[in-house]
Amino acid sequence: MNVALVGLNFGLRCYLPVIKKIKNLNLKIICSRSIKIFNKKKLQDLLYVSDWKKVFQPNIDIIILALPPKIQEEILLYNLKFKKKIIFEKPISSNFSKSQHIINKIKKKKIKSQINLTYLNHELFKKVKLIIERKTLGEVLNYYVKWSFVSQDLNKKVKSWKTNEEDGGGIKNIFLTHILSYCEYFFGPNKLVNFDQKNMKFKNINYKKFISCSLINSNQIKGKIIIFAKNKGYQNHLIKIKFTNGFLTLFTKSKDWTKNFILKIYFKKNHKVKFIRSRKITKFSDGRCNQIYIMLKEFLKMQNYNNINLCLKAEKINNKLR
Repeated sequence: MNVALVGLNFGLRCYLPVIKKIKNLNLKIICSRSIKIFNKKKLQDLLYVSDWKKVFQPNIDIIILALPPKIQEEILLYNLKFKKKIIFEKPISSNFSKSQHIINKIKKKKIKSQINLTYLNHELFKKVKLIIERKTLGEVLNYYVKWSFVSQDLNKKVKSWKTNEEDGGGIKNIFLTHILSYCEYFFGPNKLVNFDQKNMKFKNINYKKFISCSLINSNQIKGKIIIFAKNKGYQNHLIKIKFTNGFLTLFTKSKDWTKNFILKIYFKKNHKVKFIRSRKITKFSDGRCNQIYIMLKEFLKMQNYNNINLCLKAEKINNKLR
């Protein structure tokens, strides 16, 4: 299948290495507004365009988007008349009502689509899902998530869409969306109980530096989420789930979003502890490529809206955090 890749930064860093490794994917077009500064000698025999409308050509089978939400939403709406297979990023758009409208149209027209939610393709997150489903540790009682992440924009004092909620950025749209999506993946539909947040002034915008929220689902499973940005250090990402017959933790302290996760399973009955470390699926420098590799392979096999549904529900909860 012939592929058009729209977006230079994340596109070249994470999607390009994966496309090269999948035999039946052929990259034909690279599109970016910054295409003039890209060294085209790196990739020969490709069409380079700055206007994203030019990727909608008859020979293109799949369009992959690695773009800010405001541009992404334009392309997703434009694709409704072409019905190209399409892969895109979260958040779906710059606000929930637009996201809902876009996804309803995609489903109505039966466009084969998928969204890149990194952690849903991570081997240890899938392992946790199986533990919950098979009731290996009994019934889930409650859970706790804490993620302190390094913001390169804060560190370098750069104002971009990633720091601006109105453009689809900020903690709640980028990072909290990940957490809410995998919490629903683990525990089912969640409802927001309450939340707290702390803002800071950054380049004349209100940037949420800290968010705390409590969730509950129909089975009365309660969850607590704490997420905050820092200027330097490591990504500290902890998930702790308490069951009737034990508990587990999934944790990483890393410069990389997805590498070095360790799953620790504690069995109450015999006081046994089991450790499982994440392994390398393929040899990529950026750990996110491993999850993209899995996602693309699955996308080629089936039509799946599950990840899109999870993201849309996460955005619905995010919409309540004003």
